[in-house]
Amino acid sequence: MKNRVAVIGAGVSGLTTAVLLQQNGFQVSIYTNKHPLKEIKNPYFGSLFPSASVIPHSVFHPEINEIFKMSQLFFSKLHDLSFSGLINHEHFELFAFENPESDYARLITGFKNLTDLKWHPKHPDIRLKSGWKFDCFFADWTIYYPQLVQSFLQNNGVFISGTVDLNSYDSVQEDIIINCSGLGSAQIREEEKPLILKGHLLKINNTVELKSPSGNTVSYNFSPGPDLYADSFGTPLDVYCYPRKNDWILGGSRFKGTLDVQGNWVSEDKLSQQFPTQIESVNSEIIKETFGKDLSEFTEKEYQYSYRYVRNKENGLRIESDNAADRLVIHNYGHGGAGVTLSWGCAFNVLQMINEKVSILNKNIDSEEVMNRLGKLLTKPQP
Repeated sequence: MKNRVAVIGAGVSGLTTAVLLQQNGFQVSIYTNKHPLKEIKNPYFGSLFPSASVIPHSVFHPEINEIFKMSQLFFSKLHDLSFSGLINHEHFELFAFENPESDYARLITGFKNLTDLKWHPKHPDIRLKSGWKFDCFFADWTIYYPQLVQSFLQNNGVFISGTVDLNSYDSVQEDIIINCSGLGSAQIREEEKPLILKGHLLKINNTVELKSPSGNTVSYNFSPGPDLYADSFGTPLDVYCYPRKNDWILGGSRFKGTLDVQGNWVSEDKLSQQFPTQIESVNSEIIKETFGKDLSEFTEKEYQYSYRYVRNKENGLRIESDNAADRLVIHNYGHGGAGVTLSWGCAFNVLQMINEKVSILNKNIDSEEVMNRLGKLLTKPQP
């Protein structure tokens, strides 16, 4: 029984954790009320809407850099093994105002400051004052996510349909429980008003490639300044363009809100109720100026939004254990806008916690050995 694990939630964190535990000898079931491969447009199930950049945006934790670095190592290993849907972009973060360098920027290979760049995406009328570029992993979600699901099922994983009470876990039979329920964890009621961000996306279908002069796929985050794009309280927002195999994902917004007593998202920001026009207009001008492509030529568009559970800005990510009814419970949620980014790093932390608490593996966890075994598991031929 001790090697049987229940993972609560079929989002990217739940699936990644489940696959990593399978690779280390655990029998894993995923409890979910939303099957991951069904076409549903529920904004509360954020893993249906990721742009899937491997960048730690909108997430907070004292050890975020260490978790991010570990996640990067896993993504690098999988990229070397050509895992389906995992690609590398020449990524730019650009600002029309002086913005301090992010802590994570130099943790990624290929870092260069704006002043050292010979080429970068441009807006015809907005002068840049700061920024940088680096080589960034991206998960093409229509390929990467289904491949994770198939890997889980191929290794005897089971989906169990239903809702789990996170205050009792009465419906769960396993002795080890990993709570990866994301926004569903709000039912634990740790905080009176948890921070939940609303993000808007525009999916442009049947697009063309966006390449740099060096031939690399280009993505960017572009902050035009608070006068052009901000929330109701003056906080600057950015737009982004993340190309995938068959489409572009344009964003973004990060409107602050919380949940009311009925569990519905509410916000004091009136701008959050409408799709921000800047996502389309600013991106359109950048794409035309930089790549010579007219956004109006692409007529198949989908406007979407979803919610990201940040919890708070002091210690938002919850990656810790507790005990309930003589069972080990480990929480892995509060990833904000970095669910994909931190997925492997957090999954590795979960594996370490299980080993420390119950000593099932009877040995220290070596990250390189884990990554090598994972690569064999995820790339083996399907029956």
